[in-house]
Amino acid sequence: MSQHRRTSDRRRERGVVIIWTAFFLLMMLGFVAIGIDIAKLMATRTQLQNAADAAALAGASAVDGLTGAIAPDTATARAQAIAALNKAFVDAPEALVLSAADVVFPGNNRVQVTVRRDAASGGSMVTHVAQVLGINSLDVKATAVAKADTAGGVCEKLVPLGAIEPPVGGFQVRCDTTYVLKTNNPSYGNCQLLNFPECGEGPCQGMNGGGSEIRCLVSNGYGCCVTIGDMIDTQPGNKFGPFMQGLNDRWDCDTDKRTGICFTDYHGNGNRVVNVPIIKSFDVMGMKPVRIEGFAAFFLKDPPQAASISGQFLHPVSVGTAGPGGSTGMVTYVIRLVK
Repeated sequence: MSQHRRTSDRRRERGVVIIWTAFFLLMMLGFVAIGIDIAKLMATRTQLQNAADAAALAGASAVDGLTGAIAPDTATARAQAIAALNKAFVDAPEALVLSAADVVFPGNNRVQVTVRRDAASGGSMVTHVAQVLGINSLDVKATAVAKADTAGGVCEKLVPLGAIEPPVGGFQVRCDTTYVLKTNNPSYGNCQLLNFPECGEGPCQGMNGGGSEIRCLVSNGYGCCVTIGDMIDTQPGNKFGPFMQGLNDRWDCDTDKRTGICFTDYHGNGNRVVNVPIIKSFDVMGMKPVRIEGFAAFFLKDPPQAASISGQFLHPVSVGTAGPGGSTGMVTYVIRLVK
């Protein structure tokens, strides 16, 4: 083989290598470029799902205190407000707009929210490399369902009172019907006060009993969780002084101090609503354990006085753990995602 032929073969081989290298680099560049759009699509879906989850939970928090069902108008407004605080990609991240039509109610205690990135909701997600293929944008959506579930436990702001479980039919949600939350007559050596276990959380931690702790618990609530089935000791005696001081603290810090009003007329900040455990009976002498049967909340219609404390029954939402909770007649709700 001549020197000229060998040189020519080497040149052809080098040319083939260059062609294959260029083809390989183009393929790699294409994969990287497509990866940019895929990464953006995945990020957009994550942003939408987070927004949908938050909006659904906000909607489920709109439990009507009188009926125990989710109020659709309030739930829709809350879901839209929370969704608007979130962003998702169009070209750059932009605030989301949640349509009222995308907030639906599969049941009286469920909210389904669909958050979208499309032309009708502020714009579809803009692509980059896919535009070469004629795909200028992509529609993306995410859905979440939240439920207001019966409370199996309450983990915030429980007051150390125990409402006595009512007869069959449960508590009545009526302005003219109130229930005794603390008696002033210690017939059984207690006045419906509970002695919550020592708790290392919340504003009352480390007080180790006494009047100051009772006042703090009534004013601020217990910082740990109490669940259905727990056995909690009763608090012997009256403890009326610190208890009344705590109630006065709550009343004084409320923004609506009108007396004699019903809950439907109330426009305060919630301090006049007290969350309490439900007890079957306080027919025990002194400090004895009683079983927690459920949870409820009551609205204080009037300021604390030197008589027994009563309140109007409500269906509230609280921080805690989901069911199985009480019946519809005596129930506190917690909210959770179910889809």
